[in-house]
Amino acid sequence: MLMPEAVNQSADIRREERVETEFCAWYIPEGNSIAQKVKVRDLSQNGVKLEFPNWPDRSRRFHLALTLPGELKSARIECEWRWQLNQTIGAQFRQPLPFELLGKITDSCDGSATCLGNPPDNQGRPF
Repeated sequence: MLMPEAVNQSADIRREERVETEFCAWYIPEGNSIAQKVKVRDLSQNGVKLEFPNWPDRSRRFHLALTLPGELKSARIECEWRWQLNQTIGAQFRQPLPFELLGKITDSCDGSATCLGNPPDNQGRPF
């Protein structure tokens, strides 16, 4: 049985791993050609919290497309839906996010919601 201190310590560790942020990305449901703009609320090497402007088109697996400033091609991250609370969802990355990409994302964002707001290079068409 875990002692209360161990439970609190474990929760603190998880919070430290997440980077609270706010920038736009693109949600692309599996098997769907329509990209939907979302806000990334927090990010870690293993997952992401997203906020949708409207009720999300739920797909168990989806891609998150990010266009970093100065890059022409979107980075596409394969994700799996884990939880939902109203218009906010939590997702786990199918593969851990490389530290290099995580660093580029957090370094590129200055808190503006348009930091990574360019549409995916396919303009919403299937990949």
